[in-house]
Amino acid sequence: MSTAPLEALIREQRALIAALDADDVDAIARHTAGMDEVLVRIHALGPRFTGSEAKALVEEAMRLADAARVRINVLADMTARRLSRLAAVTGKGNAAPTYGRNGRLGR
Repeated sequence: MSTAPLEALIREQRALIAALDADDVDAIARHTAGMDEVLVRIHALGPRFTGSEAKALVEEAMRLADAARVRINVLADMTARRLSRLAAVTGKGNAAPTYGRNGRLGR
């Protein structure tokens, strides 16, 4: 089976990571939609990638997915911190935000 769908997925993942690093909202939306299209195409094919090249591509796609997940979690945490500080400054939030058991700032 052709590895073209996996290669397309990896291209979209790399582009998404670059967009996340650049804080480019339009590119994030575009590449998220592009990844969705590629994943739908892969799902529709019902592929069974068995060759060593395909397995290496799947492993690379998993590493990139994890890298994107980490970036998204960091950005979400940064946003939560900013919102918490803004709420505290306006008097509508906790005066002293603290970290909860889940490692995130409490609200």
